Amino acid sequence: MLPLRARMKSHAVLTLINALIFIMLSVSYFDYLPANLTPLDWGYIFIATAGQMGLLAGLLGFVSLPLGLIKSTLVRVLSTSAIFTIALIILYGDTQVFAQYRFHIQPVLVEMIFSGGIVEFSAANYLFAASLIMLVFALQCGIYWLILTRGCDHLKLTGRAIAYLLLLCVVATHAVHIWASANAVNSITNFSCFLPLFYPATANRLMLKYGLVNEAELAQQNKLKIDNHSNLSYPLAPITYEPVTPTNILFIVIDSWRHDSFSAEVTPNIWQYAQNGQVFKQHYSTGNATRAGIFGLFYGLPSTYWHSFYHNRQSPIIMDRIQQLDYQLGIFSSAHLIKPEFDETVFVHVPNLRVRSKGATKPSRDIEITQEWLEWDKHKDPTRPAFSFLFYDSPHGYDFPEDYPNKFEPQVSRMDYLNLNNDTDRLPILNRYNTSVHFNDSLIGKVLTQLKESGELANTLVVVTGDHGQEINDNKLNFWGHNGNFTDPQIKVPFIMFGADLKSGVNQYVTDHMDLVPTLMQTYLGSTSPAENYTAGYNLFKRDLERRKWLILSSYSDYALVNENSILHVSGTQGGYQYMDRHNHSKEGKPDFQQLNQAYELMKRYLE
Repeated sequence: MLPLRARMKSHAVLTLINALIFIMLSVSYFDYLPANLTPLDWGYIFIATAGQMGLLAGLLGFVSLPLGLIKSTLVRVLSTSAIFTIALIILYGDTQVFAQYRFHIQPVLVEMIFSGGIVEFSAANYLFAASLIMLVFALQCGIYWLILTRGCDHLKLTGRAIAYLLLLCVVATHAVHIWASANAVNSITNFSCFLPLFYPATANRLMLKYGLVNEAELAQQNKLKIDNHSNLSYPLAPITYEPVTPTNILFIVIDSWRHDSFSAEVTPNIWQYAQNGQVFKQHYSTGNATRAGIFGLFYGLPSTYWHSFYHNRQSPIIMDRIQQLDYQLGIFSSAHLIKPEFDETVFVHVPNLRVRSKGATKPSRDIEITQEWLEWDKHKDPTRPAFSFLFYDSPHGYDFPEDYPNKFEPQVSRMDYLNLNNDTDRLPILNRYNTSVHFNDSLIGKVLTQLKESGELANTLVVVTGDHGQEINDNKLNFWGHNGNFTDPQIKVPFIMFGADLKSGVNQYVTDHMDLVPTLMQTYLGSTSPAENYTAGYNLFKRDLERRKWLILSSYSDYALVNENSILHVSGTQGGYQYMDRHNHSKEGKPDFQQLNQAYELMKRYLE
């Protein structure tokens, strides 16, 4: 049995070895750094990475120290190795998440994964995960056993030097960040998003006291932060209405629908009906994630308002008006409505809300909501207007039934996210994705056919769109999915309106999801109030669309100002920004601060 002091030394050595492993593993985050970094930036990056990973390993070592003092060698090795194994697996998983989405593992992401809201794992995925965990655990046990059997006295000086060096890196990191934050040096402060659990210090008030602050730049940066907890002033004034004869309304939303996957080949049913309606060729979501896209579609506001509306449990004006007109409500969503919390925002006042489907897979749930809608439509009261919402999910997972006959080839047999990289052939993946969209189109075709054959299409406005796009490495920057950047593949979506005797036409103006609310409120729901009292969008049937010079979009934490030539990607929590071209490459020069101030005012308009 080792004496207590020897056990503490052995545990410290294991912690330092894991710190070095953490550092080596975290180098993978560097693959996604901007290209135009200076030597000062790179120096900070290396120091910050070493310091942060050393700090995380040190905290883990401190927390697990009681296990390292257990007298039984076997129990000590197994329990301590298990703790470091879990930490390494989580860090590895975080590198994979970051590679796909450019953000780290978050509680909301974990909840959505385990609820089936993001990806459904195959048996091969589980087998790989189990094998990886066992391998890492075996290596941890082996390393710890070698430390215990060979002793660590000969590592005393080396270990102490490494520990002091990592501590110095921690101190230097926070000191440099304090200076960079006070002077709005974005190339340094923006790096905070690249490392997990990295919250470097700021001391802007202290720096201001000693005149060490760039006040103008700091004020601009602070101005850009999202206010997540303000009270609402929504609408700005009570809405007035004139009497209307209500029109039935049907929203059909396809999760992760790329703008170029709306075609006669990929979506033949939607395409056929669209020829007799309005097609908007330059349409954008209000974000690159489901929460942002659905929020903008129903509220007609930038999705930077999400947190304020969620904290206040504020329903959208359009749903309030629909319920005021005694519409029958049919809400059918393949993915559940709990995360994101649409049951507490968009549909907060919908009685007996259907929040979850029963099917085990995305295709089975998509079939389920189609069948339920068809039954609901047959049995609804013909004397009352109807509003329904169909939210399909299969393209989100590149999924369709195994026996689905209409497949685009060649295609991958399944989505293996762990093996995607910048050199992966995108065509087989795009073909699998398009097959999933084609499958959803076949279900939507049944819905539209029933509307047409029943004669209800003439009195039903049908809106078909996506909540956001889906990038399949379009920009050759290793983005596979969404919620990672604000380029067109992730934010541009199809948008079609037909039925209700709507005339046919193709619109080339830039439109976005916020425009649907004023269109419905003014054209179909009888609103006579100025649209700006409740929305930041424009009526799709008026010429106001010519005024739009930029778009404001958001993800789960950040937002972006997108204009014809650039993307200004802003950290919603820190206010730091990256200035890029429309393909997500760093762009020289400064953003258009006049547009930025207009966006800022819009983001504050409905807050008290």
